[in-house]
Amino acid sequence: MAKDLSGWTIVIDLDGTLVETAPDLHAALNFVLESEDLRAVDLADIRMMIGDGAKALIRKGLTHNATEPDENRIDTKLWPMFLKYYEANITRHSHLYEGALDTLHRLKASGAKLAICTNKAQHLAEQVLSEMDIADQFDSILGGDRAQSKKPDGAHITETVELASGNPQQAIMIGDSHTDERAACDAKLPFIMVSFGYGALSGAPLPHLELVDHWSEMEAAINRIVS
Repeated sequence: MAKDLSGWTIVIDLDGTLVETAPDLHAALNFVLESEDLRAVDLADIRMMIGDGAKALIRKGLTHNATEPDENRIDTKLWPMFLKYYEANITRHSHLYEGALDTLHRLKASGAKLAICTNKAQHLAEQVLSEMDIADQFDSILGGDRAQSKKPDGAHITETVELASGNPQQAIMIGDSHTDERAACDAKLPFIMVSFGYGALSGAPLPHLELVDHWSEMEAAINRIVS
């Protein structure tokens, strides 16, 4: 059971932290690559490409095929193609990680504010959360294209906390990647790393680090931080 978390804001990354989105991102990326007569990326490979937004994912897919990214072509053809396909299939295979929803409910019951800080585009993040019927769990949702600056800039987290009417001095970041880790470090916030997502720790110094292997461990990690 979580402690009294009144005054605390729990900031959560979306892809690979709260929701397993890789299968649908995988399908959308391969749809784009195949339109360019390039080979598909394996699901195992794409898991390490996620976290910096759709355009970055497309660039990584092209580079994976030893193809130099053409920014104009990405902007005018590949990115719109990706978005159209992804929006139409955004939660076909995606799902919440086991134990996540129950944990969110308990954290809210303990007085915490909940917020989503993601480099995913705002409308896509909102669509995923809406289609999973959990958007109303969050006091703020801030996508990479809506933020003044996106992760790994710590200001993205701070802005997300403030949008939730929270206190950046009483906030915790939960994420799965170098990007989240660096943003938490930049914002000087405690960081909880999930081991089941799309990244790995870089070894950068953090104000506080907890590593969890399952959402059922999240409350205990948060309790250790706020104690």
